[in-house]
Amino acid sequence: MADELATGAAEHQIARLVLAAERDYLAASLAFLREVAQPLGLVADDLVALERAVQEVCLNVIEHGFEPGQPGRFDVVLLRRPGQLVIAVEDQGVPFDWTRLEAGPAPAASSLTVGTDAIRFLSLGMQGNRVEIVKHLPYDHIGSYLAAGTVAPPLRTTELSTEPVAVRAMTAEDAVAVARCTYAVYGYSVPDEYLYVPDRMREMLAGGLLEVCVGATAGGEIVSCLTREVAQAGAPVGYLGEGMVDPRFRGHRLLEQMLRFVESRAAAQGMLGLYGEAVTVHPFSQKSNLALGFRET
Repeated sequence: MADELATGAAEHQIARLVLAAERDYLAASLAFLREVAQPLGLVADDLVALERAVQEVCLNVIEHGFEPGQPGRFDVVLLRRPGQLVIAVEDQGVPFDWTRLEAGPAPAASSLTVGTDAIRFLSLGMQGNRVEIVKHLPYDHIGSYLAAGTVAPPLRTTELSTEPVAVRAMTAEDAVAVARCTYAVYGYSVPDEYLYVPDRMREMLAGGLLEVCVGATAGGEIVSCLTREVAQAGAPVGYLGEGMVDPRFRGHRLLEQMLRFVESRAAAQGMLGLYGEAVTVHPFSQKSNLALGFRET
């Protein structure tokens, strides 16, 4: 599965179904979705949840998107993004206030959210409406590597190391080591789940959605990392998501070195800026950002 986007595409369209806004064709489209999703490794419960969410969105278009007697159509688009299967439903019917669904009865909202990983409601202006239903593909988590013994468990010591560390750009071959570093520093508490899933990181790198600056010892151990994400490949502004340093290597000023590295890369690529969210419980990250010229907003 991890090779499907290795050519550098941030998004690959699998299929686009154009359907009349009638219930008669919904079952066939859901069956097609099932046949596409199954080879990607989704299990039965995942498929049921995905179909339920797609059906809910499609029925909303069919029942509320067009005036009675007015012919209508909508599109169901199947997309592969790094580590994800995305189902987008597009229509040019009456705009729907999805906040009503969020504020409405729990069963209505849960039909979209239970078993899916993200729901996005987009207004496309003159192009109409779009709802994206996102499902993460079941790639192996770093916990699986550790349990199988294919990756050495991180050292549980805070004894400071004087071993030199060099910062550089992450490669696809570093993905398991970056996931191991994430686990070593924060356990499983990092909200950016992709940092625990090596194959998903590889696809994000290949698709131009992610760059990571890593700190590596002479022996090849990854002991620090700083992520830079973009919403789409080639975007002019990047988001500094997660920065971390193995406790053994604190005091090397690695975070500042990585920030300078990422800034230099962004400037060389013609980007206009970078932004981050320095958490209040971690004043060192705030001080590092301010010392390098970042501004509070």
